[in-house]
This record gives sequence, structure tokens and C-alpha cells, in this order.
Amino acid sequence: MATVVRLCFEAGAKKVKVFDRPVNDPRRCYVQSGIADAARQFGATVDYVDERKFRDMSIKGNVLKTWPLYTEVFEADKVINVPIAKHHGLAKLTLSMKNWMGIMGGTRNRIHQRIDESLVDISMTVKPTLTILDAVRILTANGPQGGSLNDVKKLNTVIAGIDQVAVDSFGQRSSA
Repeated sequence: MATVVRLCFEAGAKKVKVFDRPVNDPRRCYVQSGIADAARQFGATVDYVDERKFRDMSIKGNVLKTWPLYTEVFEADKVINVPIAKHHGLAKLTLSMKNWMGIMGGTRNRIHQRIDESLVDISMTVKPTLTILDAVRILTANGPQGGSLNDVKKLNTVIAGIDQVAVDSFGQRSSA
């Protein structure tokens, strides 16, 4: 995260904002993961998702027609999606397109019955400027939150691109 923030400022960004909507308490997650310190080290603002900033948006997908999405993503000049490759009990693997669940408000578990199609619908709505897939260490089982150190595999890989489908496709092959 520190490298991404630093490179954003070097590329001319006036402001860099880092946020996520993890399943667990974001303050604890930001500290335990090191994201807060890494982002702040180079001057980024670390924000916590504000529930008041979700707005029903037209998606016009095959499954999702509207959904409350986080407005700050659509107000930003540039959006960089930085997912971590890991196992997911329902989706099997979570990469960049699955990471967009972090900008979904409402009752996110409602998409579980048709998660694949729902994630495609969201991904057609959100167009990141850049996707950087962190596959340095991946969780290979019991994800996305569980597992043990025995479930971690070191790949020492980072995949970056402007096409999130291509990044996920390459990431899936690298993670297999």
C-alpha cells in the first residue's frame, strides 16, 4: 500500500484516499493488516466507509438492476482497486471483481444466490483506472477470513493492469 500511495503522489496526485469495507471492524483491520500505517506513511488519507455515502445507483445488469453503491468511488478522479488474492468459501477465489463488494451497501448477502452474475454486474458499473492484484501471499483455503498459516502460500506476485477481467484471469491462473 505504501508503494501504491507513493507512486500516486509521484504521478501528480494531489490527494490519495484509501478505504475499504471489511467484514470485521475496519479500524482493527487497518491496524492489523498494516494498511493504515503504510498509507499514512506517504501522506494518504485513511477513511472509514460512511454509511450515509451510499446511494441507490442504476446498474442495469442481468441480475442487479439497482444497488446502493459508495458514492466516493464515482466522485474520484481515478480509482485504483487493490485486492488481495485469497480463497473464498462461496466464490472459491476472490480477486479484483469480487473486491467490488467493498463498495456495496445494503444487505450484501442477498447477492450470494447468484454471486458470479452479480459480481459481473457490479464490475460492469465500476471502471477502475488501474487494478493491482496482491498475490504476494495468498490464502488457499478457509477464506476469506479463516484459515491458518498452513493455508498460506507465497507466490511473491503482483499483477497490475487496466483491464480487471484480464487481471483476474491471470490472477486465477497464477493462484491455481
